[in-house]
Amino acid sequence: MNRFRSQQYVTVPAVSLAMPGAYHEEAEPITPNPNRSSFNSESINQVFVRLINRLYLILIKPMIWIMILCFRVLAKLINVVYFTDHYIEDLNIQGNHTRDPIDKVNKFIRDLEDNLTPQQLTSENYLPPFFQGSYTQALYMATHRAKFLFVYLTNPQNENSSSMFKKIITSPHFVSLFSRQDVLIWGGDLTNPEAYQLANTLNVTRFPFLGLLCLTRTTNMTPQGPTKASPKISLILKLQGGFSDDVDENTLIQNKFYKKIAKYEEDLMLMRNELRDKFMSQVLLKQQEMNYQNSLAKDKAKKIEKNRQHLIKQYLIHRAEYFRNIRHNKIQENVSKLAIKLLSGTRVSINFPADSKVEEIYIFVELLNRDYLDNENLTSTLTDEEATEKFRDLKIDYSFTLSSPLPPRTSLNEKREEIIRNIDSIYPNGLLIVEDK
Repeated sequence: MNRFRSQQYVTVPAVSLAMPGAYHEEAEPITPNPNRSSFNSESINQVFVRLINRLYLILIKPMIWIMILCFRVLAKLINVVYFTDHYIEDLNIQGNHTRDPIDKVNKFIRDLEDNLTPQQLTSENYLPPFFQGSYTQALYMATHRAKFLFVYLTNPQNENSSSMFKKIITSPHFVSLFSRQDVLIWGGDLTNPEAYQLANTLNVTRFPFLGLLCLTRTTNMTPQGPTKASPKISLILKLQGGFSDDVDENTLIQNKFYKKIAKYEEDLMLMRNELRDKFMSQVLLKQQEMNYQNSLAKDKAKKIEKNRQHLIKQYLIHRAEYFRNIRHNKIQENVSKLAIKLLSGTRVSINFPADSKVEEIYIFVELLNRDYLDNENLTSTLTDEEATEKFRDLKIDYSFTLSSPLPPRTSLNEKREEIIRNIDSIYPNGLLIVEDK
């Protein structure tokens, strides 16, 4: 056995059992040695990627943000330097849009006056009396007072704008139209938003434009006969564009405007009378409604005051018994001896509880003035708890004042909530005079 244990076995290389013509076996892949160093090309790449990431976070990314910030600041500077004039111009345009309508009309009239000749400026009536207000206001006047309304619209970029202006607008024959009380004129150029909107509404295709508007109504046939529809504002005449030099403006004004006004004048006068009657009827109805509401308010106030006076009477009757006991000197301790001179000249002496409020003296004088203390038949059935709840919010307005004539003269009107004991002029004794307010 020991002999066998001492023997060493040697591994014999495997003998290929391949037969002639058989395929050779593939060689087993060689595994890398684990003890070999890990510093190879893959680890170098990982280290390089980490280094780039850190450089990006530390250097490149902050530089990108700094460049973006610099470009934004530069863009702002360029905007301020090169576009300030445009910005101010936009502000001016917006300011013109929000300008008062009277300012817009005045500016329009000043622009018209700039195109007048010195001879025209010396004339008394060289321009029509343009309505100094917005177009909405002028339209309201024409609609609610049945007046003729001329509208004169110009385009500052139109070279023919001066043609109509020279021939029509400044013509004395045209200006004389506005001596009538029922004719208005409103004007504006396309820089005025109202004028621009009006030009679109009236489908104006050429400038300058002169139109005449007034209330019109159509006649409809019904089974009851012909009836007239409600009046509405309509464009009854328009002139637009320039005129040739051979046109006689007086003939044009006579044939166009005077004849058109004469055509609609009678019907417009009827509508004016109807509107006046309607307005007067509305005024009368409003006056009647106002009088009715005032009458209701007075009746309501009288009812409230009547209820209040009834409540005051109940309160005084309830307190009368307490003050009868005070008057008969049934309270002897801790009192203030008072002498009260009434309006009738009668002097009343009474010992008043010193811990009472000054208001109690006022109630006592009110009972004397109403003669409730001497009338033993006036009694109250209310308990103290019921009276406290019923008269909780009651305030009495007295028609008299109480004051001490002793120097310095002291009025008790502002001391009604104070305790008698705390007022030297009436404690421990005092003299009070009753006076009318």
